[in-house]
Amino acid sequence: MSGAGTSLRAAFCAALFIGAGGAAGAQTLPPTGTLPGGVAYEVRADPAQPAAAVSLWFRAPSAGFDDPAVPGLSRLAALTVAASVPVTGVALAQQVDRWGGRVGVAAYPDSVSVTAMVPADRVEATVKAMTADYFAPVATADGLQLAQRDAADDVLLRSFAPEAIEDALGAALFASGPLHDGTLGTVPALGAVPFARVRAFAERAFRPSNAILVLTGNVTTDVLHGVASRDEASAPAEPPAPQTPRTATQPVRRDAGIAGTGLAWIGPPIADETAATAMDFLADALFAPRTGIVQRAVETKKVFVTGRFVTYRNPGVFLVTITGDDAAAVRPIVQRAIAAATTPMPAAAFDAARAGFVYRLLQDMATPADTADTFGWYAVEGGPAYAPADGGIDGRYFGIVARLTPASVARAAATYLRRAPAEAVLAPAKEGAPST
Repeated sequence: MSGAGTSLRAAFCAALFIGAGGAAGAQTLPPTGTLPGGVAYEVRADPAQPAAAVSLWFRAPSAGFDDPAVPGLSRLAALTVAASVPVTGVALAQQVDRWGGRVGVAAYPDSVSVTAMVPADRVEATVKAMTADYFAPVATADGLQLAQRDAADDVLLRSFAPEAIEDALGAALFASGPLHDGTLGTVPALGAVPFARVRAFAERAFRPSNAILVLTGNVTTDVLHGVASRDEASAPAEPPAPQTPRTATQPVRRDAGIAGTGLAWIGPPIADETAATAMDFLADALFAPRTGIVQRAVETKKVFVTGRFVTYRNPGVFLVTITGDDAAAVRPIVQRAIAAATTPMPAAAFDAARAGFVYRLLQDMATPADTADTFGWYAVEGGPAYAPADGGIDGRYFGIVARLTPASVARAAATYLRRAPAEAVLAPAKEGAPST
């Protein structure tokens, strides 16, 4: 970082410790709110947990704010900051490791998260270190080199997974925007990103006004008094990046480590909570392992099928991937099942499917990290109160699930899944390796 950036960081850290010293007399904060520096936060305490999750989510496009788009840039920048040694002397990832925790970075088309799982007695220190490191980010050449190695491993791993098909489906559905660009990227592109661009992205994306801090597990709101902040008067929050759907689609074809087909439909935005919940339920009813309608229909085939609805700000997307020796034979089965979803399910089958859906939702929120992921996702997409983790079985999301009917689910399917799907076809490169 330039000399000016280093001076900012030094002043920033000094302000942090001054602020922390004055927190003793502060009042207890509510579990949801916005701090004076512009940071939105969600705290969901569970004292029975032995550990805690500290998670920072940022609204930022994976491929960057400027052209040329570099899918995966947001994760590369977040990894670089975690691996870089700041003026305080210890890289965040190394510090958390010393405390017996671990740091993970995850990138999505329009957001990026940094999560630390730590012992309960290290939550406050982690909050201070993480917010100091990201709200006035230091990026070093050594940190970027470590991040590029991690990013290369991640790209190679995901190129052999159905996630690569989902990534291609974004380009099939949208002509421009974060979902079109995706998150996977290539090893050469990520390895060639100039250091200055990584640093510029970090300084623009990792602002308090773009951030949502999520604390779950064995935590209290008292630790929020130590959150770092800086003057954000000239740095408003980044607006949500727009998506431009394609008016006509042709199959997207890519080389990857996996051979398979993907089908995708544009779905409801997060603001249409009833329709979005119906699509969540429908994806589970069709594609849940062992019990889903599609999974039961193809259980004797050599195939692996996934299906899910992803709730984005606007619009959501319904994604299906099909891989395996019998993929071509299974595709018509999948499409028939989706077409049949426009007819209401029998009441008994619907009730059984809903019970399984609720069970799996609760199972997926068993740990502080799971809960932090859920809150962070819905908050960054603009609907924190709609998060399934908010209020548990008595919360808003589960209340909508309880009010679903066979007719309302069929109506959502007819609205969003009747049109022809976008398609992505992936195949291994000729040399037998992905085109990374």
